[in-house]
Amino acid sequence: MSFDSSQPEPVEAAPVGPRVPVADRMLAWGMLAGTVVVFWPVTRWMVAETVARSQVRQAFILLAFAAGMVGWEHRKELRFVGDLCGRTLGLLAAAFALAGVAAFKGWSLLVLPSLALALAGCLQMFFGAGSYRFFRPLVAGMVAFLVIILAFPFLDWPLRQLAGIGAANILELINVAPQLRLGGTEADPQLVLSVAGGHFLVATECNGFGLITSSGLLAILAGGISGRRWWTVAGLVPVALLAGFVFNILRILTISLSAQYFPGHYNVLHEVAGLVALWTGLGAVGLLAWRPIQAAVAAARRPASV
Repeated sequence: MSFDSSQPEPVEAAPVGPRVPVADRMLAWGMLAGTVVVFWPVTRWMVAETVARSQVRQAFILLAFAAGMVGWEHRKELRFVGDLCGRTLGLLAAAFALAGVAAFKGWSLLVLPSLALALAGCLQMFFGAGSYRFFRPLVAGMVAFLVIILAFPFLDWPLRQLAGIGAANILELINVAPQLRLGGTEADPQLVLSVAGGHFLVATECNGFGLITSSGLLAILAGGISGRRWWTVAGLVPVALLAGFVFNILRILTISLSAQYFPGHYNVLHEVAGLVALWTGLGAVGLLAWRPIQAAVAAARRPASV
């Protein structure tokens, strides 16, 4: 599968295909409505998780922005088609089958591929196979977003440990004597980093989960929308995850080393350092993953050398 969504320009208007019978259009709307009803519980759960966790909201904002960008870029080509081809029906049938197995067997992890297939089927039904290719990166991004929601409870504490240990090791390398100790209870462990007389709790907000996962999601969206091949995007994702981890370590180092110079303004320092690390990290990943569509189109138009 290719994420390539670039098109020769200029595009005056989408080609008008054969007129879809009214009965087929009504059936398509009915299937769309039925799909929304079937997947409403998991959609509601996703919304609740997104609202509850600020680190997940970062990924949602990226996904929403990417959807808006795709819609605006191809606004002249997007219209309701009501495509009920075999591929569309196959995607929806597979989605409903997996949803049924997940419901009756209690295999909740099947909801992930089920929702992805339903989204792909609905997009192809709504816009047709021709325009669906623009939305492939968004389908991949939605899958990544679901993984992010599911992974948060399992990765919170391991990422806090990695962040604290990584920061402490770097501080030792620059001849700062840090202390990293474990506190709290077994049910609610706490990691405290002591630097230059200051004590810093490596809390959930410091685990870097939001920056790491948002970086990975941005690599998928930016690389896919700008027309990179799927294997290139797959290679960019681990690089982006590592970049997010590194920038989070830099954020912790900045706060722990600078706090002594801003007495009484720790909260401001914490927020500013967090915002700088977030936007710098995402900016670096975006520059790495994005391939401007205009450049790709120009390259495609350039006559091949003999």
